[in-house]
Amino acid sequence: MAKPHGSVRIGPISLFTLIIVLCLAVLTVLSVTTSLAELSTTERQAATTTETYQLESVGQQFVADIDAALAEGTLEDVLQRYSDSAVRDGELISATFSMESGRTLAIVLRIQNDTYTIEQWKVTTEWTDDGTGENLWLG
Repeated sequence: MAKPHGSVRIGPISLFTLIIVLCLAVLTVLSVTTSLAELSTTERQAATTTETYQLESVGQQFVADIDAALAEGTLEDVLQRYSDSAVRDGELISATFSMESGRTLAIVLRIQNDTYTIEQWKVTTEWTDDGTGENLWLG
């Protein structure tokens, strides 16, 4: 009687299946990692866009109030209401509106003959260095 050998034989199809399963596992991990990175980027972009629209809304309301004040002759009252963010210097009215995140809207209006023109409408973001202090390039 022949003794059975204790080894397991792996044929070419089993080996090929093992390689395919390993490749699929690696691709799954890469796909999940990429999806999480894209989610994080998308959430930051959504927050930035929301803050930009909020600043635009405040700026549009400010300009609408200035327009109504020029029509009614109550410009000084409106400027008093916006005294914490608006400054008048001769023909120019400068206003700055900020968010806690560092996004800022700067508006400059030129007042001439009870009309206004927009000289500047600029949204900026203050740079915050959240890095760990690593330098990727020392050149």
